[in-house]
Amino acid sequence: MLIDNDATKKLLEEIEILIRYAVPEEEQAVASNFLASFQEDMFALGVIKDYYQTLPDAREEALVKISALEEKEQVFLLLLSTSAHHYYYLTNDEGGLFLGEWDKGIVDGHVLSFFDYPDEEAFKKTHTSIKECREYVPLERLNEEICPSCGIKAGGLHTLGCPVEVCPWCGGQLNHCNCRFEQLDVEELTDEKKLTELEEKLEKKGRIPYAREQRPSFLTEEGAVK
Repeated sequence: MLIDNDATKKLLEEIEILIRYAVPEEEQAVASNFLASFQEDMFALGVIKDYYQTLPDAREEALVKISALEEKEQVFLLLLSTSAHHYYYLTNDEGGLFLGEWDKGIVDGHVLSFFDYPDEEAFKKTHTSIKECREYVPLERLNEEICPSCGIKAGGLHTLGCPVEVCPWCGGQLNHCNCRFEQLDVEELTDEKKLTELEEKLEKKGRIPYAREQRPSFLTEEGAVK
């Protein structure tokens, strides 16, 4: 996605206005400082604007952190955090949708299924702690040396379960091919022992480190594939 300086400037101004109306005066400096760290990231700015426009549960709180939980086919599941609350947020380049609070979990079966989770319990086993959620890095979607899903740098191994990881058996995406099931002779992966067994088989076969060529392609503002 290309950086449009005029569009970015306009978006920043719009968010600053929203902050003045949506955030208590004592928290506005925190909100503005957080906003400044994403001043060239159109993706993050769009998310931040959506947050201040909707204000979940009408809570007037400054946004202080964005965490990236899942990514698939350029659809992102994020966790937006204030100092007191944490909200699930589903988004792509076309817009976003709030899914509810962290404490209440994700109950939408379609969302869980899209990210390859059979149920809410399986999702919770993967995302057990807010502190362990990976913080979204400004402009990371433009940095081809960083995996857009798990955040590992080029040459490093993906976090197990990362949808970008390449299968060492067939060369497809490990999260979408059937190799992991065939190797374990199961129809689904919900057992911790099986996950450990899969990791051992992957390491024996030779896991494929992240490389910039693995990044999903997406359209730039000029229509070219990046």
